[in-house]
Amino acid sequence: MKTSKHAWFVLLLTISGIGFSQEQPTMLFFTENTPFYNPAFTGTYGQVATVNNRTQWAGVTDAPVLQSFSYQRDFKNKVAWGLSFQNEKVFIEKQGILAIDYNYRLDLSENSKLYLGLKGGAYFKSIDKARLNRLTNSSNNALDAVRNYSNPLLGVGVNLDTQYFFLSAGVPNLLNSKRYKESEGLVTTATDRPNLYLSTGATLGLTKSLALKPAILYRGVSDAPNFYNLQLMLELKDKVGVGVSKMNNDYFGAMFIFKGMSFLDLGYAYEFSNRSSNIALKENNHELFVRFKFSNTSKQTASLDSKQSF
Repeated sequence: MKTSKHAWFVLLLTISGIGFSQEQPTMLFFTENTPFYNPAFTGTYGQVATVNNRTQWAGVTDAPVLQSFSYQRDFKNKVAWGLSFQNEKVFIEKQGILAIDYNYRLDLSENSKLYLGLKGGAYFKSIDKARLNRLTNSSNNALDAVRNYSNPLLGVGVNLDTQYFFLSAGVPNLLNSKRYKESEGLVTTATDRPNLYLSTGATLGLTKSLALKPAILYRGVSDAPNFYNLQLMLELKDKVGVGVSKMNNDYFGAMFIFKGMSFLDLGYAYEFSNRSSNIALKENNHELFVRFKFSNTSKQTASLDSKQSF
């Protein structure tokens, strides 16, 4: 099975004129990792540092692993900034980003804020060709054309945040970079196209102790399938939350998050497949989330008094 995987990979690399649209990774805890999709969320949770680890296809060797880290400062004079780093490894391929985020707040009213964000940094990708189990040691023009690379990135975002809901749009990288490599007449191409993220969510006060928080994330990129994640979280006193998630790739998710400590939030998510095909990949995914809180400032949430909910 492993040899077959490697053979298919080599076969794909030997095709002349290879082209693809790079889909940026997503996380089940997307409402807790919003700066990766939209810099206009930077600082809205106060001064925090977050760590997220996503492991896909449990039990499969060299399956995708996504590691994410971000640090955000609280707002000062209506400005917040942050750092973000993300690394994804799949088989012999590694890719990631290193970026600085800037966010400016416009106070529309006492409970309504408009945030305008910018992201700048670099995108990198590397392929460890030495790990391939090749059938022969002879030179391969297709493999010779494959190179590690890095490109600059520039992202923008906007986020309307009120006491009861948020509505946002972000493009983590606006640059449409295209790379060509020629080796003895064999040309390979690769394109990184902008990914558009739209998200919205609300806080519905059910009782003085319970709140229902629906949210949705949509990702669109040209020449690739659209992706969306529908999420529903039930929170008790903004301390403990349990939720479910439905994606359009035939995966479901279950989430638990604990926010009862003054300095730390912890979360775990489990994703499982609902695919019926005998040849479809059905392995499950796991995700761990940790947020270190250095200040008490947090995103605005609706009162849990049912008289004030909508």
